[in-house]
Amino acid sequence: MSRQISRRDLLKIGSGYFFLGTGRRSAQTDSVCLGVIADLHHGLAPRAMERLEMFMQAVAERKPDAILQLGDFNFGTKDSEECLDLWNSFAGPGYHVLGNHDMDFVSKDTIVRRWGMPARYYSFDFGPYHMIVLDRNNLKTDEGYTPYGEANFYVNTSLRGYADDAQLAWLRNDLAKSSLPVVIFVHQGLGLPTSMPKASSAIEAVLEEHNSNVVDNKVVACFCGHHHIDRHTRKNDIHYLWINSASYYWVGEEYGRMAPYTHALYTFITFHSDGFMEVEASHADWVTPSPADRGFPGASELTPFISARLLER
Repeated sequence: MSRQISRRDLLKIGSGYFFLGTGRRSAQTDSVCLGVIADLHHGLAPRAMERLEMFMQAVAERKPDAILQLGDFNFGTKDSEECLDLWNSFAGPGYHVLGNHDMDFVSKDTIVRRWGMPARYYSFDFGPYHMIVLDRNNLKTDEGYTPYGEANFYVNTSLRGYADDAQLAWLRNDLAKSSLPVVIFVHQGLGLPTSMPKASSAIEAVLEEHNSNVVDNKVVACFCGHHHIDRHTRKNDIHYLWINSASYYWVGEEYGRMAPYTHALYTFITFHSDGFMEVEASHADWVTPSPADRGFPGASELTPFISARLLER
């Protein structure tokens, strides 16, 4: 089940309850909250530090149990240190997902080391869920897999966005070991149509194969960034959410490159042991001119917000 939530409903959630049909859900004492931001693009997007400051201020007020960024965070260069320092000011756990543009100037190993990641893909338990972070930043050719590094991924789209075979084998093993329901975090989108269908379907096949053999520790949701849009679908009983960018939508050179949002987009996701996942809304406006004002052909599909959603596993 999934339904979008209005701002009024979201206020009710913040007050400790949410009405679903005629029933009432009480606040769960065993819930955990994750602050999530995607596609900040520090070093590229205008006002990126201001946007990260807005998120971190909301984190200070909301007090989530952990925070996570969904990739395209910063370039891992000297100029990126202010971004990482602010992120690391959070006293709790801070998790990173690798995005393709994080390797525009440095190698993947460099980013993993500078961000303090345990590995390029990894997992951890978070309250009543098992969380898995994946890395799709590999090119696939007849010779095998090549990790993204120093912008080597600007090639044919069909070669991009793969999880390598060793990672897929690790994923199968990690899924089998957990006794908890599973949530996936990955930069490039899964579950919805993309320009990298073979790369996406290889991962989805592993998730669906696992779900076909278990009852309690199924993969229940997958959160992605990369596409700078607000999307949700449920495919083969897995929720796929694409979290909108903190910063902008890329409309291309012909239409002025970036269409920025007036302020940062981010969300807080609360995971409950009763099977509900609450995604909080975040609203901004377009910095004028909007994509529609620019005549961008896909403007009607773009939104400067993250929708509030209530998901049930």
